[in-house]
Amino acid sequence: MASDLNHPVHQPNQAHSKLGHVFFAFSVFWASYLLFQIEPLIGKFILPWFGGSPAVWTTCMLFFQILVFAGYAYAHFSLHWLDSKQQTQLHLALLLLAVILLPIAPATTRPDDISQPTLTILLLLLKSVGLPFFVLATTSPLLQAWYVRIHPTHSPYHLYALSNIGSFLALLSYPFLFEPFFKLGQQTLGWSSGFALFALSCGALSLYVKRQTRHQQMPPASSDAAASELLSDRLPLVWRWFFWLALPTVTSIMLLAITNQLCQDVASVPFLWIMPLGFYLISFILCFAEFQWYRRRIVLSLAMLSGAGLLAALYWSAKIALPWQIVIYCLGLFFCCMICHGELFRLRPQPDNLTAYYLAIALGGVLGGVFVALISPLIFSQYFEFHLGLWASFALVYGVLLFDRHPTPSNRWSTAGQSAGALLLLLLAVALSNHAYQISAAQSVVSRNFYGILRVVERDRDQPDLARRVLRHGAIDHGFQYLAPDKQALATAYYRPETGVGLAMTYFPRQQQRRIGIIGLGVGTLLSYGHHDDYFHIYDINPTVVALAENHFSFLSNTAAHYAIVTADARLALERDPPQQFDILVLDAFSGDAIPMHLLTVEAMHLYLQHLRDDGVLAIHISNRYLDLRPLLTGLADHYGYWFAVVPGKPADNDFGLYRSDWAYITRNQTFLQQAPIQAALERGGELNKTVLWTDDFSNLFSLLK
Repeated sequence: MASDLNHPVHQPNQAHSKLGHVFFAFSVFWASYLLFQIEPLIGKFILPWFGGSPAVWTTCMLFFQILVFAGYAYAHFSLHWLDSKQQTQLHLALLLLAVILLPIAPATTRPDDISQPTLTILLLLLKSVGLPFFVLATTSPLLQAWYVRIHPTHSPYHLYALSNIGSFLALLSYPFLFEPFFKLGQQTLGWSSGFALFALSCGALSLYVKRQTRHQQMPPASSDAAASELLSDRLPLVWRWFFWLALPTVTSIMLLAITNQLCQDVASVPFLWIMPLGFYLISFILCFAEFQWYRRRIVLSLAMLSGAGLLAALYWSAKIALPWQIVIYCLGLFFCCMICHGELFRLRPQPDNLTAYYLAIALGGVLGGVFVALISPLIFSQYFEFHLGLWASFALVYGVLLFDRHPTPSNRWSTAGQSAGALLLLLLAVALSNHAYQISAAQSVVSRNFYGILRVVERDRDQPDLARRVLRHGAIDHGFQYLAPDKQALATAYYRPETGVGLAMTYFPRQQQRRIGIIGLGVGTLLSYGHHDDYFHIYDINPTVVALAENHFSFLSNTAAHYAIVTADARLALERDPPQQFDILVLDAFSGDAIPMHLLTVEAMHLYLQHLRDDGVLAIHISNRYLDLRPLLTGLADHYGYWFAVVPGKPADNDFGLYRSDWAYITRNQTFLQQAPIQAALERGGELNKTVLWTDDFSNLFSLLK
């Protein structure tokens, strides 16, 4: 094991030095770019297989954080345990092995069993992209350590900022430059080609470093550290490591908690999954840049204002428009990350502890991910990790301030500031605790699992004719039932008789011995249309939905029809089932705004038509606040030679239990379509100016934006 930190290093000539700077900058930037290109790419592959839940993204983030930590650990221990020759040989071997395993092909590993989705996702990602991602994750800390060895008078932290710029640009470019124009297969080939380029660059840099250095050890401290004592030098070792771990842990919690908050309780829009991560990365870029953007007093003041905004969004979310909620949450995350990452940079160590510092940051990210993805669903019924993360962000910065008295003009001001800070932390804790108590008390039943938070709430109990029990998933109502005994059998919400699905159930030409398939159970309202000789075959990916429908609503227990419920992804179940010969197949999986894209592809439509009778009707719920599904369904109908028509929803009317709901038909049954009530309700899909066609290999949500 190498141990001497004071061996001389070979100083490169000026031409080689400039070339080395270029190689260092390019390799660090390109590795980070590829890292954050593969995250949305692989996420897009696997997201539909797990019901489109935001928890898929949270679990993916946990996997990536674990691999980043593993990469940082590799960099740290290889630098301290191996000499230069051994380290270079090992890294070149890893690069070569990763290239041999190209191209990445996650589509070949589609799971058959998703009963344990978190574990399944982690294993799936490890098998698909584990080694290439690990090699990329080693790059930033490893190359910064090499850079310090060759250029001992230069600060390496601008390379860390550059790596975050690469990450941010990758995150920004994917939905605009790659997803709309390239199939998934083409994207994986392109990414694999980019990785091969990285391997060549990093391999060449490894050889360059080996030639320039005679010993593997770290040099003396770099100029920015040696010029003056650092804040971390004044901290006891235990506190130094505590803050190195705790600050990134809290920002990781805030990132994932706000992602959940936005995508469940504000709006389940997939584009929102990327926005918080973008602000998170920008904070790293600004805090670790050569020009110090972090000004403690200014940023802390703005963070306190944004914290007040987050409290307002929690307490009065129903009165704040959606765009403003998105702005408030994203700015709140940004300034919480700015104060934490700014203080994290102020706590940076001397270069001989550089890789340990980055290892602690990576471990903090993992701890935050584990807390949100694995622990919080077990201990919290709702997204209380957001409350905890918000308070902890300010509490940790307050703790750092207690160790750093330099900004204070006098001890008197310091004492007053400490007292004021402690009071503000106490008030914040009271406000967050009160909100958590209020939302807990307001729900009669709350259940949280991988697919989100389901709530059973009762409304208008003081009005017997309107009193009803509602199932909510995040910000979306998924059906309700009246509490009055004489109204409990009524079809309500999106399923009233005048809606598209209600008309299909009422006027389908064959009214005896119907076989009806339903994708998306809700509260079971559609079974109120069942006759004694009908059979309903129902698919729902979320077992909690089934349990709540059975235990808190009576549509299932009171139906005259026979039924069976399959708890699985509908497409996977249909692929396994023999042809069901459905008269009506209802797709009711798209009203929640997070679209399971794999249910709307050419391959999925082929599967539905296999299970549909020749005269059957495919009824699709297309109500959506942000996406217009008509061009896509028109394209699918045209592709298979079917008729497509839309039944637009009528205005909502709570007095009659009607929610606005748009429905579409895909069918060849002219007898059904030509009935007078159907004709009166239809809006022909052929009036659209465009059609869109998705396949399992290509889909683009931007093409459907309203």
